[in-house]
Amino acid sequence: MAKRICITEDSRTQARILEDILSKKGYAVTVAENGIDGLYKVSQTMPDLIISDVEMPQMNGYEFCRTVKTDDGLKHIPFVLLTLLSNVRDVVKGLEAGADYYITKPYSPDALGTTVESILARGPSEQNSAGLASVAIEVDGKQHRFDADPQKILNFFCSTYENLISRNESLSLTKQELRKLNTHLGEKVREKTRFLEGEIAERVKAENALKENLGQMRQTLEGTVRALATTIEMRDPYTAGHQRRVAQLSCAIGRKMGFTPEFVDGLEVMGFLHDIGKIIVPAEILSKPGALNEFEFNIIKAHAQAGYNILKGIEFPWPVATATIQHHERLDGSGYPHGISDEAIIMEARILAVADVVEAMATHRPYRPALGPEIALKEIADNSGTRYDPSVVEVCKSLFEEKEFDFE
Repeated sequence: MAKRICITEDSRTQARILEDILSKKGYAVTVAENGIDGLYKVSQTMPDLIISDVEMPQMNGYEFCRTVKTDDGLKHIPFVLLTLLSNVRDVVKGLEAGADYYITKPYSPDALGTTVESILARGPSEQNSAGLASVAIEVDGKQHRFDADPQKILNFFCSTYENLISRNESLSLTKQELRKLNTHLGEKVREKTRFLEGEIAERVKAENALKENLGQMRQTLEGTVRALATTIEMRDPYTAGHQRRVAQLSCAIGRKMGFTPEFVDGLEVMGFLHDIGKIIVPAEILSKPGALNEFEFNIIKAHAQAGYNILKGIEFPWPVATATIQHHERLDGSGYPHGISDEAIIMEARILAVADVVEAMATHRPYRPALGPEIALKEIADNSGTRYDPSVVEVCKSLFEEKEFDFE
């Protein structure tokens, strides 16, 4: 029996395109004009999946989603928001509404079909076994706090990043056009001064738009990365802020070592996401006040591989997934999960490893009070060249000793 999909889209043209793509793939498609019409048709057809536009009259996609997710008879149906994900406000609204997945515009028929097939293969929407997590996101100076399923935040993060990649490709084409325009202007300068002035104005306008879009893309990526990190940390209030502080120290080390701004930008993302795999660890283990037994410690150790599995499919401009799985590896092979050593460990992971250890020892943990920076620095100094990269250790020590860095 064909899977049933309800499309809610006020644009007849867009609705027809969606219906045509999905019908050709064998799905039974029902189309609704807005959220109110969507609620009626969902209750009549009980579809296996709902795909809804955001901007619609009478009842928009957020309200439609929120209504579905508060109905005990409908909340199990996976709900997909069809959106541009233009800024962090969209992240907040989508998560607050309870959406399960996100498809970004513009989309290709093949990508849409693959996404829908993947969602339907997972079955009915269920709350993550780890439970809801409290999330705090700052938008325009205002704090938004709400509860959300960590898996939904992961879905939104991945969709946001895929959208950024798509927009980046579009911006790359714009850059190519600008280069062609510059060449063209060189030829025109001898012919038509008046026409040249007009084209120069267009070039300036295009370049300004390019800078604005790049800035917005960076803000959106930073917002979603921080929201995801906050979600993980809120499951363990005793270590809240750990990922932020690791990111800060990693960036400080990277800058002092002379790496490029692009490299340091990558360290910030890695710092915020290096413990993303802890989403699989039960909260009672994360916040256990006493020593962990071997079984519990093995669960904790699995977070490096779990983080890699989450991030490996996302096309970052930096080796985020590799750094995530390697941040507990050690130069002498005594680390985990794979016990690799020396040159097999990338520089980003070496920096993260030092920053992670220093932050963890310097601050409070459920099973012990804060040890302070001095003991943390002694730990990395005593193991410099065996566990930790000597160049990273030296720079990290100098940052604290020369008062160039302190945890906020």
